[in-house]
Amino acid sequence: MTNLLRHAAICPRHLLQRPSQWLLVLCLCFLSLLSACSGDDDEDKQAPAPTPTQQAPAGLSYGMSSAVYEVDKPIVPNHPSASGGAIERYTIAPALPEGLVLDAATGIISGTPTAVTPSTVHVVTAQNGAGSATARVQIEVRKTPVAPSQLAYRESAVLYTVGEPIVANGPTNGGGPIDAYTITPVLPAGLAFDTQTGVITGTPAAAAAEATYTVTGRNAAGEATATLRIAVEAAVVAPSGLAYARPSALYVAGEAIVPNTPVVTGGAAASFSVSPALPAGLSLNSQTGVIAGTATTIQPQAVYTVTAANRAGSTQATIRIGVTARGSWITAHSLPGPMHYMSATTLNNGKVLVAGGYLASAASVSSFLYDPITDLWAATASMVSAHVEATATRLQDGRVLVAGGNTATAELYDPATGSWQSAGSMAYSRTRHTASLLPDGKVLVIGSSTSGAASTTAERYDPATNTWTLLATPLAFPRGQHAATLLPGGDKVLLVGGLGPGGLVGSAELYPVGDTGSSTPLAFPGGTSTVAESVLLANGKVLMTGTGNTAWLYDPAASTWTPSTMHAGRFLPAMALLADGRVLVAGGATSAGTTATAEIYNPDVNVWTVATSMSMPRSRAAPSLLQDGSVLVVGGADSSGNLDIVERYRP
Repeated sequence: MTNLLRHAAICPRHLLQRPSQWLLVLCLCFLSLLSACSGDDDEDKQAPAPTPTQQAPAGLSYGMSSAVYEVDKPIVPNHPSASGGAIERYTIAPALPEGLVLDAATGIISGTPTAVTPSTVHVVTAQNGAGSATARVQIEVRKTPVAPSQLAYRESAVLYTVGEPIVANGPTNGGGPIDAYTITPVLPAGLAFDTQTGVITGTPAAAAAEATYTVTGRNAAGEATATLRIAVEAAVVAPSGLAYARPSALYVAGEAIVPNTPVVTGGAAASFSVSPALPAGLSLNSQTGVIAGTATTIQPQAVYTVTAANRAGSTQATIRIGVTARGSWITAHSLPGPMHYMSATTLNNGKVLVAGGYLASAASVSSFLYDPITDLWAATASMVSAHVEATATRLQDGRVLVAGGNTATAELYDPATGSWQSAGSMAYSRTRHTASLLPDGKVLVIGSSTSGAASTTAERYDPATNTWTLLATPLAFPRGQHAATLLPGGDKVLLVGGLGPGGLVGSAELYPVGDTGSSTPLAFPGGTSTVAESVLLANGKVLMTGTGNTAWLYDPAASTWTPSTMHAGRFLPAMALLADGRVLVAGGATSAGTTATAEIYNPDVNVWTVATSMSMPRSRAAPSLLQDGSVLVVGGADSSGNLDIVERYRP
C-alpha cells in the first residue's frame, strides 16, 4: 500500500482531506492485484514435471479366495497381495454381502455380515494409471455355525529358494468361518504362519528338505485339516563359466554331427540360447545347451555366442562352426582318345578347350571342345605344333595362349573362329614352366625343366603386339615344374619348389613382375618334396601342395608359412580352386600307386576334409572349373597308361 501511495505521489495524511483520491488508490490496488493474479496463472499453466513410467498391477490374489461366514460374527480381514505397479484404488462387483466392506485404498475385505447370502463370486479390480488386475473371491454367509470343511491351499506342494520372498500361500475353506489356524511342525526358518488367516508368507533363510506340514482350521462347530509339502533349496547361484567340448568345429553337410556338449561352472543353468542362429540343420537344446543335428549348407567358419542363464545371472561362451561337404562325382562323356599332360581351359562361352599332350602314346597337335550342357566332345582346329606339358592361359580378350611344351613356339586359339594362329616364339624351349596372367593383360612365363636341365630365365608375352620379351632378371634358383602364384598387388610372383639341376628344389622366391631389382629368396620350411602346385585363395594367401602329405599356406603380409596335413601325399594330382573358396585336390600318385581319392582344403580353418573319391585312380589329369561351379577332370594316366575317362566334381 505504501508503494502504491508513493507511486501516486499521495501522502496518507492528505487522504482524509482529499476523499476523491481514495478512489485513485483503490483503482491502483485493484490493478496491482490483477497483475499478481495474472502472474500466478502463468505459473499454473507451466507443464507439470514428468513422472516416471508407471507399471500396471499384476498377480492380484487374496489370502482367502473362498470363504463361508456366519451372520452377525465379525470376519477375519481378508488381505490382498499383488505384484507389478503400486495400486491406487480397489473396486468390487457385485457388491459384498450386507455388513462387509472393501477398503478402496488397501483392498482389505472386513466387517460383520448381517444377512444370509448365497455363495457368490465377487471380482475385485486393482487399478492405477497404467492398467488393472483382477481376483475372484467367493463368499457365502450362513445363519447357523458351520464347521470348516474342504480346507485346502492354493499351492499344496512348493519348492522355495533361500533368499527369495515367496508368494503368499493362503487357504480356501468350503465350510464355516475359521476362528484360528495352527500348523505342525514349525515352518522352515524365515517363513511365517498367520494364525488368524492361515496365510504363509516370508523369505526362506536356510535350505530345508521336503517335509509334510499339517494345517488345522477351527471354529466352535468343528475343524478341518490340510496338508502341505514344502522344501527349500539353496540360494540360486549364477553360472560363472561356460565351455564346449568342441569350441571350434568343421562339420560335413549331410552327416549327423557328434553332439557338442557344454560344461557349466558355478550355478546350474536353467536355459541356453545362441546368437546368431546356428547353421541350417543344427540346433541348440534350450534346456541342456547341447548342439546337435545335421548341417545342410556349406558355409565358412562363423562365430556363435551361447548364453547359459538362470534367475541369478548368466555367462557366455563363443564357439566357431564351419560347414564343408564331400561333394560327388558324375561320369562325363569320354575323351576322343586317352590323353595326359594336355591342357584344359574353360572358355568365356562355358566350353572347355583341351589341347596337346600325349594322345595315346604320341605328342599331339589335336584339340577338342567339351560342352558341359550337352556332355559332348567335338574336334576343333589342330595346332601347328605339338605341345606337351605346355601352359595354357586364357587372355583378357577370351583367346587362349598355349606356350612351350618341348618347344619354344606359342599359339593362340580364338574361340570366335575356332582357329589357331602363331603367337611367335620364346627365346628358349620350355617344358614344365609356369605362366601367370598379369593385370595389364600380358603373360609372364617363368623357368623350365627338361632332361635334367633347369632354367633361371623368364619371358613376357604381349598380346597387343604378339611379341615375346626376354626379361633381364634371373631367378634366384633354376627351377621347373614349380608352383607360381601372382600375389595380390600384381607386382610379385611367388615361386616354390620344383625340379632343378640337382633334383627337387627346396626353396622359394619372390620374382618381380616389373623386371626390376632381383628375385628375392624366401626361407621355406617345406624341404625338397616339392614338385608343386599352388592357388591364390580369396583371403590373399597362397596354398601350395607338393609330393608329401604336408601342404603349406603362405601369408604375403606377414611373410610366414603355416603347415596343414593332407590325408595323403600326392604326386601330380588335379588341383582346382572352387567357386566357394575351398580347394579340390583329386587323384595323383602316392607311395602305394595311383589313387582315386580326393580331399578338400577349407581355408577358413586350414584343415583338409576327405572328399568323395573318383571312379578310377589317375594322376596327371587336367582340371578345369566350369561356370556352374563344378570341376571337370579330364584324362590322365595310371599304371597301365593313358586314360580317356572324364569326370565332373560337384561341390
